[in-house]
Amino acid sequence: MGTSFQRTMEVTQGFLKPMIDVFRDEMPAPFEHLGHLYSAAVAENVERYEGIAEAMNDSSRKVALFEFGLVPQPFLAFGCATLCLETYPLFFTRTNMETVYEFIEAAESAGVSSETCSTDRFIIGAAAKGELPDNSFFVTSSAPCDGTRIAYPILERMYPAPMLYLDAPFRYDLEAVRYYAEQLKEELLPFLEKVTGRRFDLDRFREVVEESNRAYENLVNLHDTYKVLPAPHNGFLRLIPFLIYISGAGLPGTTRTLGLLSEDATQRVREGRTQGPFEEKHRALWVHVAPTFDVELFEWMEEQFGAMVVSNSVSSSAILEPIDTTSLESMLEGIAWQGLDMTMSIMRYDTEKLIQFSLNTYEDYRCDCMIVTQHVGCNSICGAQGMIRKVCRDRDIPVLFIEHDYNDDRILSKELLRSQIEDFFTTVMA
Repeated sequence: MGTSFQRTMEVTQGFLKPMIDVFRDEMPAPFEHLGHLYSAAVAENVERYEGIAEAMNDSSRKVALFEFGLVPQPFLAFGCATLCLETYPLFFTRTNMETVYEFIEAAESAGVSSETCSTDRFIIGAAAKGELPDNSFFVTSSAPCDGTRIAYPILERMYPAPMLYLDAPFRYDLEAVRYYAEQLKEELLPFLEKVTGRRFDLDRFREVVEESNRAYENLVNLHDTYKVLPAPHNGFLRLIPFLIYISGAGLPGTTRTLGLLSEDATQRVREGRTQGPFEEKHRALWVHVAPTFDVELFEWMEEQFGAMVVSNSVSSSAILEPIDTTSLESMLEGIAWQGLDMTMSIMRYDTEKLIQFSLNTYEDYRCDCMIVTQHVGCNSICGAQGMIRKVCRDRDIPVLFIEHDYNDDRILSKELLRSQIEDFFTTVMA
């Protein structure tokens, strides 16, 4: 067993923190004009992880370990540091793959099936290796997938931290949202009062929600600029805003970083400077999750084929409205909407609606092709392949299916991944 959060802070302090200055002062061509944005994104990440470490050393605070289907605002209102566990593997797949392998193998050695989603195996392995933050608690829901429902009962048995389970509805309408919001009121808030030792403060909750609304407006503005031809920013900068939001909505640093990104993209649109260093020839919608271990994949696609990934399943949340802060009930309904619309949460409902969601996005962003990744640990997206293929064939949408594991490059290597993409754009899209 290692020291809690030790490896995470080693990467934060030894790798990410120095990159802030490198990106700001020495960003390599052809993206030197975006160096300040890369620097700001990394700084936000560092600030958030340092905040978790600070909370671990403060006996008056807790660390909230939560999953997709929830958002940070309720936990922040109770003074908690927050870590969305489903984003945690990304921290290491972009910085230290050896740790990813070690944690996945630790889970398998403990008896977890290799067919379970690698995200869940990573989380269980992190717990087995003692890496998860101490002074913490878990909150999870029944969505979006089998892996989630397998992982958290295991975590409850192996890790000495309180656990709350919520029931996520399969439906996607106002009644479903109110059902989920009622659980937040009757189950989550009392649970947070108990584990933190703090009384719920409605005014503090409203402050956090208002802060998240400001961040959300910046997120929506950013996504709107991606509809412009050619789209501003490059692929990496188009990927990270939503990840920043779901990890830190309600934190001033999150609002500040998204504001900087939004202001830059909006100004480029206003001044007609959206053209990047590579000509935009194709606009791709990435359905499901892109590989997290190939940091430069999107930039490579842009340089080699003029293929811009302008939207993806990771960015699904920016389709709603800011949260109404009129009352506790309205705020909880807004939190429920956002939680149910998180990246993977949309996988909880039927495939027909998932496909329609993708088609709407395809049209909104004026795409000319789709890339659909078949994550080997996700029964939902793998089972939907036939229906997606038929719909795309009926609508003459060029589509590439890639079977991979988005956390583990031992399933499909970066080289073989890029080879499939190259074949698609040099044959089908030529």
